[in-house]
Amino acid sequence: MAYISDIVSAIEKKYGLVVEGNYAKRHSTDGIRFLNDTDATIGHLNPNVLYLAKYDSYGKAEVYGDIIFVGTGNEEPVSDSIFIRESLDLIELYNLIEDVVLSYQRIDMQKQNLFSILHKGYGIDSLLKTAYKYLNNTIVVCDSSYGIIASYPELSVDNDLEIRNDRLSVRTKNSEDMEQKKITERIYHSVYPFATKFEGYSFEWIFESIRIKHAVVGYICVQCKERKHTESDLDLIHVLGQMVSIQLQKDDSYNNPQGIKYDVYLKDLFSRRYDEETSLTQLSFLGVKPKEYYYILTCSFEANFNRLMAYHYYIHQLSTIFTNSITGIFGNRFVTLVSTSTMRKIDEKQLNRLETFLTMNHMIGTISYTYSNLTDSASYFNQCQGLLSQRLSTFNESPIIFYEDYYLKHILNVMNKPALVEASIHPSIKFMKKYDLEHGTNYISTLETYFDNNRSAPATANALFIHKSTLFYRFDKMKQIFGIRLDDKDALFAYEYSLKIMK
Repeated sequence: MAYISDIVSAIEKKYGLVVEGNYAKRHSTDGIRFLNDTDATIGHLNPNVLYLAKYDSYGKAEVYGDIIFVGTGNEEPVSDSIFIRESLDLIELYNLIEDVVLSYQRIDMQKQNLFSILHKGYGIDSLLKTAYKYLNNTIVVCDSSYGIIASYPELSVDNDLEIRNDRLSVRTKNSEDMEQKKITERIYHSVYPFATKFEGYSFEWIFESIRIKHAVVGYICVQCKERKHTESDLDLIHVLGQMVSIQLQKDDSYNNPQGIKYDVYLKDLFSRRYDEETSLTQLSFLGVKPKEYYYILTCSFEANFNRLMAYHYYIHQLSTIFTNSITGIFGNRFVTLVSTSTMRKIDEKQLNRLETFLTMNHMIGTISYTYSNLTDSASYFNQCQGLLSQRLSTFNESPIIFYEDYYLKHILNVMNKPALVEASIHPSIKFMKKYDLEHGTNYISTLETYFDNNRSAPATANALFIHKSTLFYRFDKMKQIFGIRLDDKDALFAYEYSLKIMK
């Protein structure tokens, strides 16, 4: 079997001409033969066989199938087929196409070799080495946080790679480029390899997702630096992705010798068994440099989704994203304590990496407020735990949830008194909501937009695409109908509180 598109590419490359006509990119053929008089009278030719013919002999015949006509000049065949305007030697053309078909047979042999290596348990490195014999281009296996799991040939730090937390990883500028070009999103959604280009590189890159039960746990990247890829390369890379997926599930290579110590330390810390000095000393012993501030990240799998890999696989990736941190396991949740020198918690680079990691592994992460006393960790751990339990059963647009965005709802949920919470909604807001439903007005959305824009009338008018005078007219109507007071700071707080409760 060989793809017609690869055959066409081989012809164009050898003869320096353009092959014309209609053909599907991934349409394949199992064999080649010369068109003869008997074939020309059949009408419909054998499927999956590629026929070669001279135009002056059979170009006017109404035959349908996979045919390449040569020597058409300024004319075109009657049948909807492939044609070459130049005259070529059919025997030489046959031999060229046969070479392409034979190369596909070699791919099948490589696929069998991959299955054999997987069966014998030689590991990911041997899988990559075997695939490289055919692809002749560098193959890299990355996890969902851009860390390098394996490569062939073996890679080291260069313009594309860096050491992060004692681990070789994709450089931040490259991962950001992948995010910007939606490559990461495409990896997440694609089920077959695809090729793309990056600015500053003359060659193409091929990406293939590595999936376990539909979840993307990593990806394969092939740098087509030594030779251009063919459709057959994509087939082999697809099979390689499946083999790597199986191997990852068999591997126990993601060990974490400090894991038990991390679990014990965090559990003791959250149980308030340390004083400040002891907690700082113990944290230093575990390899974390205590800085001015701390925050907690808690991650768990989405509702109805189970863990696919060993725990250490996920811990390893979290330690790559958050370098000055430790991660422990609490049930089926991952709890990460991060120490940082700024109150900003998480920078944009870390945010992008974390979002990719969570999305690919069907996980949700919650991030606490920043705090300065390590012995206060239990309270901030509870922020994440409570919020995570609350959000796992609801739809989330983003897999990352910051406590600062949901603190009010969390506090009210902790009260566990829904009737009391409902009664605390300001009556003007309740009546406004009912009025909108009955009269088709949009007073609630207008007020929400006003608060979303820091109570700025010009910004609110711009956001609503209305003139400022129209906005003030609406405010006047709200005062008349609902008695709202936009000049009273306490009333404004009550309105904003009520709108958040109703969401």
